[in-house]
Amino acid sequence: MRTRLMTVGGLALSAATAGCGQPREVAHNDEAVHMELVAPREGASDAATAPAAAAPASSNAAPPAAAVQAASIAYVYRYGLELPADRAPALMSRHEQACVSAGPAVCQVIGSQSSRYGRDELTARLEIRATPAFLTAFRARLAGDAEAAGGRVAMAATDSEDLTRALVDTEARMRALSTLRDRLQQLLATRSAPLEQLLATERELARVQGELDAARSTLEVMRTRVATSRLIIDYRAQGQLAPDSAFRPVSDALDSALTVFMSVVGALILFLAGALPLLIVVVPLAWLALRWRRRIRAERLAAKRAREAEAGDLNV
Repeated sequence: MRTRLMTVGGLALSAATAGCGQPREVAHNDEAVHMELVAPREGASDAATAPAAAAPASSNAAPPAAAVQAASIAYVYRYGLELPADRAPALMSRHEQACVSAGPAVCQVIGSQSSRYGRDELTARLEIRATPAFLTAFRARLAGDAEAAGGRVAMAATDSEDLTRALVDTEARMRALSTLRDRLQQLLATRSAPLEQLLATERELARVQGELDAARSTLEVMRTRVATSRLIIDYRAQGQLAPDSAFRPVSDALDSALTVFMSVVGALILFLAGALPLLIVVVPLAWLALRWRRRIRAERLAAKRAREAEAGDLNV
């Protein structure tokens, strides 16, 4: 039975090796990736190499052109807009509504957030994912929208990530897993074996199917990232009171004075809140103790005077 289990493991290893050419843990160098990109796919190899075989070998003959696969690149566009505080929310709402109106097949809102501090300071962010055609027109209007709202585009950046290698590796892994799954299914359908071997084969089949589903999901996510692009817009609004004026130090001093005044008032309130319970308990006790002490002193003084009076009477 151990020999049968080793046979199933050997079958899985051979199928994975035949599909990928090498284990997945081995890192691919740049040369290997380039060779895989220029290699023709499936039946295209015969059609591509047939002209080369028919052409006579000569030193002056030009080499045949290789079929090159276009790079799969995911783009992320980032923009920073500086706007007046009272117009930034309206412009952000317009941009979000433009994405929603285009439909989920063209544009989707990934997230939006807005934070306001005081009356003149605001930060907001809108993140969308859309098709390249929609984003091209949308980005072309950003500068005009910002100027119409009394602001400007303060930052623009483009980030890119080449997913070609990841797509090629994932597709090769899916082909290897599909081959292994088919062979395991054929093994279960055609062979009669002990129960333990059948259970081991079914567990291996379930594991391979799970890895295949995970690889398929990863491939779909990467294809979506390549087919669409992400756009992140940061809206900033920060009001300043006469930033270049000669009265700027005075305004700063007034703001600081108000802060110091309110801090002192807050400290006094905290002190009273902590001292009031003590005053309610300590003051009555101190008053009772003082009153008791005065009473004892008065009694002792009265007794002393009575003794002195009795002594005077005896002397007479």
